[in-house]
This record gives sequence, C-alpha cells and structure tokens, in this order.
Amino acid sequence: MSAALLVTVAVGPVCTALAAPPNVTIASPLNGSVSNRQTPSFSGLAEEAGGEVTLDIYSGPSVEGALVQGVKTAFFLGATWFVGPVEPLSDGTYTARATQTNPASETGLSPPVTFTVDTAPPTVTLSSPESPSFDTTPSFSGTASDTTPVTVQIHAGTTANGTLVSRATATGTGAGWTSDDASPALASGQYTAVATQESSLGNPAGRSAPVTFVVTPAPVVTPALVAPPSASFRWFPSVPRTGEPVSLVSSSTDAASPITGIAWALSDSGPFQAAGPVLATSFSTPGAHVVRLRVTDAHGLSSVAAETIDVVGPTASLMQPFPVVRIAGTDTPSGVRLTMLRVQQLPAGARITVRCRGRGCPVRSVKRVAVSKRSGVAPVEFRRLERSLRFGVTLEILVSQPGRIGEYTRFTVRRGRLPERVDSCLDPAGVKPLVCPSS
Repeated sequence: MSAALLVTVAVGPVCTALAAPPNVTIASPLNGSVSNRQTPSFSGLAEEAGGEVTLDIYSGPSVEGALVQGVKTAFFLGATWFVGPVEPLSDGTYTARATQTNPASETGLSPPVTFTVDTAPPTVTLSSPESPSFDTTPSFSGTASDTTPVTVQIHAGTTANGTLVSRATATGTGAGWTSDDASPALASGQYTAVATQESSLGNPAGRSAPVTFVVTPAPVVTPALVAPPSASFRWFPSVPRTGEPVSLVSSSTDAASPITGIAWALSDSGPFQAAGPVLATSFSTPGAHVVRLRVTDAHGLSSVAAETIDVVGPTASLMQPFPVVRIAGTDTPSGVRLTMLRVQQLPAGARITVRCRGRGCPVRSVKRVAVSKRSGVAPVEFRRLERSLRFGVTLEILVSQPGRIGEYTRFTVRRGRLPERVDSCLDPAGVKPLVCPSS
C-alpha cells in the first residue's frame, strides 16, 4: 500500500507538467517599435519540441482587430523560432501574437506585440514669406512631421526648376519649425522656395509645395535738411539687483543743434518726466524693465531711445545636498535600452520632473517628490522610462526646490553617435537651465 501511494504521488506532478501550456514569446519586433519595412520578419522563444509556432497579425493596437495574416509554419533553431518575411503590410499599426500547441493539445499564447509600419515620407509644409519684401536674407517657417533637420532651397524664378541660389536650415521638432536667415543674401527678383526633410526611418524625403515670393530694392531715403538728435543712454551697474541704486546716463548727440530737453520714462508705456542727463533710480522687482529716453533739440526735433534693463533678484544658493542624476543603458539597433534612471542625494521635498520628447516616448512627463524616511531621503527611480528609446528621443530631468538653484540634465539619443548628456543648473523657479555658479 505504501509503495502504491508513493507511485501515485510521483505521477501526479509529471502529468501536470506535461499538460502545461507552452511558453511562447515574441522577441522581434519590439513592442511599440516603428519600421519602414512592409514585409517584417518575426522571431521569439518557444518549446523546442512543442510543435510548430503560428503567428497571427491583427489590424490595430490589440488582438481585437481584424486578422490580417496568419503564418502557420516557423523555422526553429534550438528554442528560437523564426517567421517571415510576411506578406506586404500597408502603413498602419498592427498587433502580433504567437501560439504553439504541444502534443498534449495545450496551447500557449505569447503576450501581444504592437508595432507600426511607416513607409511614407515626412509631411512638410512651408508658409509663404512676406512678398514683396525688402529683406534679402529672409527666414522661413512651416511644419514637419519628423525630427530631422529641415532644409529650405531657394531657386531663382517662378518654379523650383530654377537655379539654386540660396538656402536656409531649421531644426526639426516633429511639429512647427523656423529657419535661420537665408544665405547667401538674395538680389532683387522673383524666387521659389521648397522645404525638404529627410526621413529618420530611411523613407523617401518629405517635400513641401513650392512658395514663390519677390525681393524688391530697399527705398532710397533722402535725409532731411535738419536731422533730429540721436537718443541713446547707458546704465550702471550693467546688471543691477533689486533695490540697488542705478544711474541712467544719457549719451545722446546732435550734430546741428544743442539738446535742450531731456525726459525719462521708467516703463514702456508710462509718461515721460523731465530730468537731467543723469537720473538715479532703482527697481524693486526682478525681470526685464523697459526704460525710455526722449531728447529734444533747439529746432524742436526729438527722438526716443528704449532699452531693456535686466534686473536680478537676490543671489540664490545651491540645493543641499546637490542632487545626482544617474543614467545607464545599452545601445540597440534602433537607439538605447535604458536600464536605470535614478535621482539620488536629494533634499526632502525636492521636486523631480522628467520630460520625454520625440517619437516613441513611453510617457511625456513624470513628476515625483523626494520623501524623507527614517533612513534618510530615498532615491527616486523612474521605471516607466527604463525601456527602449529610439533615435531622436530627448529626456530632460529637472530637480527643483523653491528659492534654490537645482539640477538640470538633458539626455539625447543620437543616430550613429553615442548618446549626448548635458548637465547644468536649474534656475530657482525650476523652469530653465542656467550656468552653475562658480562657488
């Protein structure tokens, strides 16, 4: 009786193991990836002796979509299976799932993998510049769907078939763009501009509709018999602090007549107040303050000069302790596999914001607050971003504390080069990076 009982106990687990569904996974393509191949191949892991693998491809972001293709055979190499290339797929989003049925008629299902087929060129638009215009080095604007640079080619004449005479470039943002000034400068005449953008996926380049514009000669201005005075002024110190005395000093000139009237206005819209060539004042708030000077000569002619004085607040100190941003990962064919994104050495209450920009970001923005525990302030980890990041993706990590200078880190995944990391300080408002103080 005891021996029979032992046999029964041993057989039970063995039968259960044989009846377990196969463990099937899809390793390639990656979930969330984008490809310009209409005939992708697939691979993954399955039971080596568990029977053929069937791959089903559905339309849309889940297996609830319509079945597009079903591949019934697979090539095995050990426990690795391969399928493809499959029949051509149209541009769009698809979800693949692999299945395997073992000799015990148990079917294993892989987790679904969603991917996108994109063979289209970038979508590029070019806005019409002012026309006619006196500007011989115009800049251009428009939209472009990719993040690669945008090039504006300027051709002589009314079509884009004319001679290429100038060009301008812009940084691609995946949305709106504005170029630098055209170079070389244009002579008077009629021109046609076209904006182009290379595809980051290797698709054909995108091209905007042509835009025609006219550059005309600048008008010749005949000087008056009596010129008005030239208004100008300086201020000391050049970068004042709030509440600090500031001296406004007129440096105005008039070659034909003495200056008989001087008036100052301490805003961009307030009234002028008569005063001397030197005016002592101060500013109670930080920021950009517009100051205007009006000078009048003996002929009654006048001119106005306006300058913006940048006033800074009290000197802010660094966060204590100063945070450390740790980023680790490995290169992949499509970018970087991020294995760690952690902010440590934090003061309690510090706010951490991580922003992700570019195609394929798993999340656009994540915010955390450092919490104090008995053992100290724990490091803050961002596991939602510890995954594959494509070329062109940029992470910005902002660590702020009210009234203190914080930490700013930018991490950019670059094609054909190592990722770029830039570390600097963050202004006390926690909004923009700045150069760290020397001490």
